[in-house]
Amino acid sequence: MEYVLVYLIRGKTQKYHQKLVKEVGPKFGERYMIENPLPSHITLKSPFELDNSKELEYTLKLFVKKHKSSKIKVVGFGNFRRFVAFLKIKLSKQSIKIQKDLLKEIRKIKGIELHKFDIKWKPHAAISYCNTKESFDKIWDYLKTLDKPKFELNFDNITILSKPKKLWKIYRFYKLR
Repeated sequence: MEYVLVYLIRGKTQKYHQKLVKEVGPKFGERYMIENPLPSHITLKSPFELDNSKELEYTLKLFVKKHKSSKIKVVGFGNFRRFVAFLKIKLSKQSIKIQKDLLKEIRKIKGIELHKFDIKWKPHAAISYCNTKESFDKIWDYLKTLDKPKFELNFDNITILSKPKKLWKIYRFYKLR
């Protein structure tokens, strides 16, 4: 099965993010995020295949007992190559360390490989994936008219999402101490 490790965004930030996803894509003809819904999240480890998740689950159960929650902030909007629009995330040093330590631990699990996106991690919460530069430009122009989002979040979980069929689902939730 395919899995991905994320920080699950909750509360006011989740509501704000989901509102933007539901509004922006359809308004500008980019329906990917609506047709492929995901929980609001920040990816910690890009998708990977595993036949059996038992070792991963055990590793995460131990990992969260050794790591304290930390602070992260939403500090505006950002984009990747005029393709992905997202909420821009600013991490504390402790949050960065959690992700690096997480990668170090899970790469010990047979079958889990690190991807270039894991190593050159750019934390974000995607709002829209665009098919054309024109649709991206319209979305970006719209986002620039909005007040700059500012939220402080408690980086307090590591969550496994699984993809048993077409859509990602919450598989396991682990709370950092």
